[in-house]
Amino acid sequence: MSIGSPRAPRHALTLTNQFVAGAAFASHKALLTRTAVRRWVQAALLADAELTLRFVDAEEGQTLNRGYRGKDYATNVLTFAYAQDENDPVTGDIVLCCPVVEREANEQGISLEAHYAHLIVHGVLHAQGYDHEEDDEAQEMESLETEILAGLGYADPYAAEKSPTSTQAVPSPQPPDARKPAKSRRA
Repeated sequence: MSIGSPRAPRHALTLTNQFVAGAAFASHKALLTRTAVRRWVQAALLADAELTLRFVDAEEGQTLNRGYRGKDYATNVLTFAYAQDENDPVTGDIVLCCPVVEREANEQGISLEAHYAHLIVHGVLHAQGYDHEEDDEAQEMESLETEILAGLGYADPYAAEKSPTSTQAVPSPQPPDARKPAKSRRA
């Protein structure tokens, strides 16, 4: 059965959304309804989970990226996975930086909603042990993301990269940044 399929089994989910990005991103907050975010998270779950999604401004995004990854810039998504092995429940914090997500959506010519859906799916996969450090891992993760997003009604976020005949000057989606989890939990 397809992961993104509406018939896929639902996993238990405890989800906390924290929107601390401020009034400048009120349109983001309106877009990120509890129902939409839960739908995107649930579509990517392969096991029961307890997750917190935190939507932040550039300052907090940069502080976290510098503190945990040693990179002094705000990035689109950071995933902090807390499971030590595959027997631990899926738990984690996923931090999305609103101004970076908005800038990337504009650069890529995609809707803000589609980009948030992609990055949330991406972060949830990271929380479950998926990574993109090696080419084969990246290919597996991108395939899962594409399948899940198609099930949700969104276009392939990697289509521009995959098209050898594309002659348009379309910006390639940057692979989202995220922390590598402790151990793989693949189903």
